[in-house]
Amino acid sequence: MLIQKGLFLLPLSLLSVTLCSGVAAADSCATPPLVIAHRGASGHLPEHTLEAYMLAMRMGADFIEPDLVPTKDGQLISRHENDLTNTTNVAVLPQFADRKTTKRIDGIPITGWFSEDFTLAEIKQLKAREPLTALRPQGAEHNDQYAIATLAEIVGLVKQFEADTGRKVGLYIETKHPTYFQYEGKTLEGKAIAMNISKKLVQQLKQLRFTEPKRVFIQSFEVQNLLELKQQWMPELKVHFPLIQLIGDTEKAYLPPKDSFSVPYDVFYHQQQGTDLKAVYPQDTGFLAAAAQPLDYSALLNAKGLGFMHSYAAGIGPWRSSIYQKYSLTLKPFIKAAQQQGLKVHPYTFRAEANYLMAKDAKTTFSFDEEMQALFKQGIDGVFSDYPDLALKSRALFQQSCGL
Repeated sequence: MLIQKGLFLLPLSLLSVTLCSGVAAADSCATPPLVIAHRGASGHLPEHTLEAYMLAMRMGADFIEPDLVPTKDGQLISRHENDLTNTTNVAVLPQFADRKTTKRIDGIPITGWFSEDFTLAEIKQLKAREPLTALRPQGAEHNDQYAIATLAEIVGLVKQFEADTGRKVGLYIETKHPTYFQYEGKTLEGKAIAMNISKKLVQQLKQLRFTEPKRVFIQSFEVQNLLELKQQWMPELKVHFPLIQLIGDTEKAYLPPKDSFSVPYDVFYHQQQGTDLKAVYPQDTGFLAAAAQPLDYSALLNAKGLGFMHSYAAGIGPWRSSIYQKYSLTLKPFIKAAQQQGLKVHPYTFRAEANYLMAKDAKTTFSFDEEMQALFKQGIDGVFSDYPDLALKSRALFQQSCGL
């Protein structure tokens, strides 16, 4: 691998793939798995910046992944969380010292600075920082250099890259905490946010004329907003994007009230409120209403759950720690079952640092490339990686083994 100050020079064998989703459980040799740049090339540069996205596109990523949160004045910006504390320099800017507060996000108290308490003009006074400073000093070298990006700026970057290179790159967009922003969240002044960020997203994509279905995925850890997109917002705006149901922990290790990573938070919230689920989820044929409380992600991976997700989603995005059998790179049966239902499977997140590698036994780990090769051979449809350059290199090796 050749590195040249932020630009990775890749072998000519790394041919771009078409963004067509193909048919379920397609032969990976015939339909190469997608490489999705998780938060951009976030292993190299501070995440969710235009610079990280551009680097990922230059590396050859098929899609870049923006996570979107709103500002006080309703603009969508790219941050992993609405808490700006660890990914920007907001904590050291005296003009924003009075914005620090404590909020409950998906039921969890968090103290920090939050996007919904800043106008876009104020957000533009911030600079991005590497959140994993000790682990990724290469990213930390770029702290306080890059601005916070808007959705419009990201679309503009992708269009300019296409104009300059002739290569189309897609957007794999996540709406963050939709239940918080629509129902629970309040601004610093105590005013209800009451914002439907999924509706706002598709409105902006249409305004920005970025509506080619093969170039956009919309993903969420929640269910309600995906159902609303499928049944209401996309039909109203005459657009169609494939939807991806993200899957968190499936071992019930992160249940409320301590955490919410084991549950689709919207379902948990409505169950706790005693809401008539049929009113909130009119498309549900009874799966959610009959589910145990709290509904955890593992319930979505049995036959009924997969069938329910297939009614609105084009695929699932399972947490990488949930897809393997113990001390093995053999995929759990739900992966193939999902593909047989017609769902694409795009697990997240594959990182190259030693502490993120999968355990082979109590003392050793599989290498990044071993894991990629095992996934590709088992027909996985795509992977999210902080290191798209390494994932692309592994995909090229796999394609060579196919004789392509």
